[in-house]
Amino acid sequence: MFLFNISFLLTLLGTVRNEVLDWPTYTCNVEQYYNPISLTCSTLETGYLEENGAFSCSASYIFGYTESNIANSLQSTCSRCTGLQPVASEFNTECVSCPGSVDSASGACVCGENQILVETENDGTQKSTPLCVSCASGYRASGQDEFGTPRKCIKCEYSDCSCTYNAGYCFPDGYAFTDSSTYISELVDGFKSKLLRDNLKGVGTLCETNIDSDRNNITACQILTNLCALTLLDESTPASKTSCSWLKEITAPQIQASGNLHYRPGWVERVPWQFYDYTISGGRFRDNEEVLQEEIPQFYTFQKGVNSSTLDIRVISYTLHGAVRQITPLTDQLSLCAEPYLLFGTTLRHTCSFTVADLQTRDTIFHELYLHAGEGLVPIPVYVVNEADSDTQVNDWTLTRRYFLVDNNIGISIHSQPHTNHQEANHTSNSTGVEIKEPQDVEEPQFIRYASHIHLSVTIKKGDDGNIIVPLLRVTYQDVRLTELDAEVETELRVTYTQEGDRLHRHLGIAVAVMGAFGFLYAIIKTVAGG
Repeated sequence: MFLFNISFLLTLLGTVRNEVLDWPTYTCNVEQYYNPISLTCSTLETGYLEENGAFSCSASYIFGYTESNIANSLQSTCSRCTGLQPVASEFNTECVSCPGSVDSASGACVCGENQILVETENDGTQKSTPLCVSCASGYRASGQDEFGTPRKCIKCEYSDCSCTYNAGYCFPDGYAFTDSSTYISELVDGFKSKLLRDNLKGVGTLCETNIDSDRNNITACQILTNLCALTLLDESTPASKTSCSWLKEITAPQIQASGNLHYRPGWVERVPWQFYDYTISGGRFRDNEEVLQEEIPQFYTFQKGVNSSTLDIRVISYTLHGAVRQITPLTDQLSLCAEPYLLFGTTLRHTCSFTVADLQTRDTIFHELYLHAGEGLVPIPVYVVNEADSDTQVNDWTLTRRYFLVDNNIGISIHSQPHTNHQEANHTSNSTGVEIKEPQDVEEPQFIRYASHIHLSVTIKKGDDGNIIVPLLRVTYQDVRLTELDAEVETELRVTYTQEGDRLHRHLGIAVAVMGAFGFLYAIIKTVAGG
């Protein structure tokens, strides 16, 4: 029967072999777009822009139609604007003059500070000459189009419009922000993280505002917790607040005032619970050894087919921006390529490889694990492993709650460089046409952070094969540079069972899930096919 199945499989493979496509590559260069039909990168025609399969014209091209070679059909075109009318109107319908300067990169018309570009009359008709209009006192330029050109003036949050934007909010000028954008990576020392620069000050401030009432910003606290997870719980940056130290500053006074709130140490009702080890006057509520000795109120069995023969782990997932994404049973939230086998007592090891380009396509999602036991949910602590504390004692570990599998946001740096801006001859601020150099923020993706090793360990009570203590999730992260997108990285998932004081040998099945069975079958197929 086995030989028959192999023969059938060989026949099937021979039938479909010529239909196998190359594995799709989603990363294309700036002059290409990804074609989801052919699963390849296609060349983008000059003057065209593409987003999610839809095409449009760039800022210096107008859109139109011409007759196609195919009968009764039209072909879209993008025609370049030149001379005294070098840019396209707002909807790419006609070429117009630019009262400001033309951006050399995008081809868009750029007005001065706090000015908007006005191209149409009140009735919607195109002006013969567009205008750069300054916003009135108490108003600021906003309503950017796809090329970043402001199109309308809106009322400022503060009367003099003197404010600093962070995390999408306007804070009054002079607000005592702490510079928290410097972040240290093993790959790139002391670079400025765009994600932290654009969000940390704002979400930290909004989270701690009204923290003792229902009016505090819960979403801001969620984002602050996510930033803490992304920086691998870093609190070491000198003379600067980090996301984690700020989170502890916000919650520690509440814990000290309220005691062991909701029986979980380190948890305040309106702030996500991230740490177990808050040190306040009088010491910690519980040390790590106590946390990791908590007994689970359920008896498990090695007998397959009954409810207590599997670990029922539930997951709460969050987006980068702090929204709850889903609450589900555990499936693929422990690995980028595999689902864990959670039959009680079964050890698992699974490895797989990805290219750096593959990791670039992954979304950043955060997870918290709970073991469904008895009538409740038991939180599963997470230990983020790094080389510096790998040999330290258990009580010196930092136990946390939230983790992620891959992120390509924290590794985008931001730095300033001189920007050459060729002004038009009729520009009032520089009618001589002299080059004006202004500092310009430049984004540079430098690395991706991913979970290279994830290890879920379950300890069975000594002398009792059915009672366990709280599982522990160990996560090891690595940073990989974006200089070689075709380079491969490996990830590993392990699920192990031990008994207190000793390795557990009895009753354990072993599932080494490194595709070994498939590799063996493939070898047989190759041997048979070769013969």
